[in-house]
Amino acid sequence: MKYFKIILVILVVMFLGLFFAYQNGLGERWNNERKILTEEMIKEYEEDLKKGVDVTKKEYVVVKPTYSSVYSSSILKISKKIEEGINNVIKYFFRKISDSINE
Repeated sequence: MKYFKIILVILVVMFLGLFFAYQNGLGERWNNERKILTEEMIKEYEEDLKKGVDVTKKEYVVVKPTYSSVYSSSILKISKKIEEGINNVIKYFFRKISDSINE
């Protein structure tokens, strides 16, 4: 029972961390940073074309490493399932309260 509580607390903390990161648009912010980088590289490419620089020898595509892994994506899926379950429990709970008040 003690280990179950510890595991449950760890899962809740991980869920809350991923949930708030997801809700605050952390992934979208990372995508926007990549977009800005791409726009900068396009401008640099156009400037090099105007200057007459040999663009075939220069690398314009910069790949930023992604730090997502199988673990983080699977934990995010689990946290979404937990969120759905908690939402269903809360809806059920308030529906029962509403039904008992309306009777």
